[in-house]
Amino acid sequence: MSDATGAPPAWSGPGIIQSFLTIPKTPDLSEEVLLKWFDEVYVPGLLATGVVTSSWRFKAANPDYSKQYMLIHKVPDLALVQAGKLENVPRISPSFPTDEPVDKFIKAESKILSLVELYETRKQPEDAATTVIMAAMEPLPGGESDLDAWYREEHNQQMSEQPGWKRTTRFNLLSQHRTDGKEMDRLSFLAIHEFGEGHQIGKDVVPLNPMTDWTKKCMSDAKAIDAAIYQKVKTFGKATAGS
Repeated sequence: MSDATGAPPAWSGPGIIQSFLTIPKTPDLSEEVLLKWFDEVYVPGLLATGVVTSSWRFKAANPDYSKQYMLIHKVPDLALVQAGKLENVPRISPSFPTDEPVDKFIKAESKILSLVELYETRKQPEDAATTVIMAAMEPLPGGESDLDAWYREEHNQQMSEQPGWKRTTRFNLLSQHRTDGKEMDRLSFLAIHEFGEGHQIGKDVVPLNPMTDWTKKCMSDAKAIDAAIYQKVKTFGKATAGS
């Protein structure tokens, strides 16, 4: 959507960049080399801009889930992303088989999301989680306010009662793209539920028990849902300080 002048809406305030990586098994470039490049070159390059302050790399708990790698980059001011301040971060490497950018060798989906709500019952360190539940939903037209109310009035509290729960953070989708140019399914609502020691999460997302009538309604009314368990692999930037 754009305004009356045709310009896209201005981004502002805190949010995240969420990326999913699929690394094809090819003889030209190994998974080990690509992940090493992300950890040692690309993510430090993002942090060096000052636009991204902390980053995390996660691995899906279920080896059969289609999106095995998830990156989360914390951005205090999304206006800087919209202004193109990340465009000069290097995307090539001498370790790649050609001088083409990394997009040539992976399949990736990236999303820009703005912060909607941070829910915690007591202050947690930035790097509190060892495991997260990623839950993305697209409500039917007109269902946005009910879904938001469900989180604020019921679901957040339910999640906070689960063993090991640390925090729930919710976001709203601003922009998305795939490296292959194909259209992506729209999932406007994202919740990241963070868990630490003592959690009882397995490899797949399961409904909370008991499932309330409001939960059943939100699930049945959703146009699309994508949810998965991810385990933290590595932390970068300010979050490593433990504050």
